[in-house]
Amino acid sequence: MSTAFSPYRPAQGTYARIGTAVALLVVFLFGSYRLYSLLATGPGKVFIVLGLKVPYAALVPGGVFIVLGALVWVLTFGPQTGIKGLDALTRRWIDLLIDTEGELRKVSWPTRDDLVNSTAAVLVSIVLLGVFLVGMDFLVGWAMSSLGVLPK
Repeated sequence: MSTAFSPYRPAQGTYARIGTAVALLVVFLFGSYRLYSLLATGPGKVFIVLGLKVPYAALVPGGVFIVLGALVWVLTFGPQTGIKGLDALTRRWIDLLIDTEGELRKVSWPTRDDLVNSTAAVLVSIVLLGVFLVGMDFLVGWAMSSLGVLPK
């Protein structure tokens, strides 16, 4: 039985849904703040909400954030909207998130010791390569200066 506000495939891909929703909301929050900073140039008119002075320039970014937040809710929760195209897109998107989380559960993650050893090997390799490149640069520069190709 599917009601209008029941989630699509509940209890599946929970972490992927939450992570995606939080990431998108953070991006939209920064975008809304940027939009507000573009609109709020100089002193403007304000209105009072719950005893706080809110500039009128905050209405558009606030509305944009609310609309985008509702879209994030639809794309991660998956309620039926009655719009065929949006419902199909939502179901494909949620299926992708569920499949992604399922594949990540199959990954063989390294242990802490393996990770530390691999990181140490990479850092040592980078330092050795850097020393080698600096030495070669000095050697080639010295040789070119000795031959008169580069000024001394």
